[in-house]
Amino acid sequence: MNNTGNTTTETNETPTVNTSESTNMKTEKNVYTLPANPNKAMQEMMETIDSLRTTLTEETAALKKADTISFLNMQEKKIEITSHYLDGMNQLIDRKDELKDADPTLKQKLEEMRLDFADITQENLQAIDRMKTGMKRLGERIMNQAQMAAKKHDQIIYNAKGHMQTSAKASMGVSESA
Repeated sequence: MNNTGNTTTETNETPTVNTSESTNMKTEKNVYTLPANPNKAMQEMMETIDSLRTTLTEETAALKKADTISFLNMQEKKIEITSHYLDGMNQLIDRKDELKDADPTLKQKLEEMRLDFADITQENLQAIDRMKTGMKRLGERIMNQAQMAAKKHDQIIYNAKGHMQTSAKASMGVSESA
């Protein structure tokens, strides 16, 4: 390991990020690259899964407490770790023949982590779904209250001949095209 200033470099022991730029677009795509050694690649994926699992667990706890500020603050970190997870898993799939010779204990532990991660992901998705349902119900209640308030006040309505008439009947609708 070579330490100079604030930068640490290691040779083939840590994942690297390759940056490629499209000629048509000015956005960059960072690609997470696992180490060449199959055992180290699996260990790196286990660390990534553990990071993502921790983030999802924290996010689920924030959702259960209705802590939207914490939930929103986690999103950038979650997106970055998820991107690394997807890049890494795709690499492991592409390298499946190479991984056949990897340490069986590591393969077993990676599979156990993957199954545990699937459970945590499902719980997180359920919490997000509950939040969406709650937000929908809140919106419906607000709309119902607005409609009831509008019905309580006399409204001026024009009849077919263009004359004004006072009526307690008014219709209110919502345009959902926005």
